[in-house]
Amino acid sequence: MAVVAASFWSTIGILHYWSAPQDPNANLIHIVEATYGDNCQGFVTPARYPNTARPGNATAAVSAACDNTRANCMFKIDVTQLGDPAVGCGKEFIARWRCGASQQIHEVYFPAEANLRIALIECQRW
Repeated sequence: MAVVAASFWSTIGILHYWSAPQDPNANLIHIVEATYGDNCQGFVTPARYPNTARPGNATAAVSAACDNTRANCMFKIDVTQLGDPAVGCGKEFIARWRCGASQQIHEVYFPAEANLRIALIECQRW
C-alpha cells in the first residue's frame, strides 16, 4: 500500500510540474559570445595576412543566425562566412549562450579544425 501511495504522489507531482504555466521565453536563445580561432592568437601568419584572431570575433555571425530563436539553432561554422583570422593555423570554435532569463551559460566547443562543423545551440525543456 505504501508503494502505491508513493507512486500516486510522485505521479501527481510530475503532472503538476508539467501542467504548471512555464515562462514562454524560457527556451529563447541569447548569444553571449562566439569565437573562431582564439587558439591562434600569437600564431605567425604570412606577412600579407594579418592575424586577427580575437575573442568574440564570431559573435556577430552567430548572433545574426541564432539570437532570439526558440529552442534550437544549428550554426554552420564556415570560414567563408566568418573569415580566416589566422591563415595557416587550425582554428577551434566556441559559442556561449543563455536560455531565456536564466543566467546559466551554456557552451559548445569544437577543437581545430572546426571549419564546416555544425554547432547545435539549444534551449530545450526536458
